[in-house]
Amino acid sequence: MFARGDVAVLAVADGAGGLGDGAKAADVVLERVRDAVLDTTFDLLSVARWRELLADTDRELEGIGETTAVVVVLADGMSICAAAGDSEAWLVGASSVTKLTANADRRRLGSGLARPTSTAHPAHPALRERLVVATDGLFRHVAEARILEIANAEPVLRAANALAESTRLPSGERPDDVAVLVAEPQERG
Repeated sequence: MFARGDVAVLAVADGAGGLGDGAKAADVVLERVRDAVLDTTFDLLSVARWRELLADTDRELEGIGETTAVVVVLADGMSICAAAGDSEAWLVGASSVTKLTANADRRRLGSGLARPTSTAHPAHPALRERLVVATDGLFRHVAEARILEIANAEPVLRAANALAESTRLPSGERPDDVAVLVAEPQERG
């Protein structure tokens, strides 16, 4: 997670095994996101700029490795979601889920074929949903109803760990690697 002023930027990247150096590719994505946040000339609230950043990173990673990427920008009154690959971002309410990455192209950055998507979403002042940003290790191996249950039952500071732990098999192993970020709106006083 990164921040500039009142704008928070959450990002996950999941390098693909067996396709070059996926771990390095994931690290590059997170470095590019960090660099964008630190660059005061980069417009954090521009949907097009985030799509361009991921498209540029796709080209940069060709021959290095492949990775997914999800970037969610949280600002007063809006959010932006940019994505490529099968990592996801969901808004989890008390009884419903809004999949911010539902229309994301599933081709990974570094493939040279990625078509990153980015969309803006207005935030309703009464929004009480939690944002869950995670790799496919969560979304492929835990049922939507269980994700909704855990995200709502746990205090936000424990929710990410609880969601990650929910992927464990009875043997204690995980079927896939997993990274989870959880955020919720702050009460304004």
